[in-house]
Amino acid sequence: MFSLSAIAARSSHFFKGPGPLDRTAEVSLPVEIPCNGEPVLQPSSPRGHTGVGVDEAAGVRVDFSKLLRLRSFVILLAVTGIGLFQVNNILAIKNLSARNDRLRSAIRLTRSVLASQELKVRELQSIHSLTEVAGGLGLTSSPEPPVWLEP
Repeated sequence: MFSLSAIAARSSHFFKGPGPLDRTAEVSLPVEIPCNGEPVLQPSSPRGHTGVGVDEAAGVRVDFSKLLRLRSFVILLAVTGIGLFQVNNILAIKNLSARNDRLRSAIRLTRSVLASQELKVRELQSIHSLTEVAGGLGLTSSPEPPVWLEP
């Protein structure tokens, strides 16, 4: 079972890492309190709280905290990159949606103009065909303007 103090000690070491102010003089054992109220001591990890492991075969000290910091930096960099990519995609979608709305309104306006022009063309074609038929019958238009009668 994990104790809170062990997790806090490991996480604080992970985020701080060894630095110029690294003190390894004090080592505390994590305490876990069972249901009956008596504290039970848990042994600390064989690695200790320094974050430095020793390669037994080569006798070389390996500093894991530097690896953890590099790995966490790479992970944060990747998460930031993915986040920026998602934000860019969201902004691009928003811009495309606004452009799509503008194009739809322009298409509606163009369709209404085309429909009114088609009506005007049909009206002019019918007037032209009527004047041809009237000319074939010998009728001509009057030089005087028409008079409108109101009821």
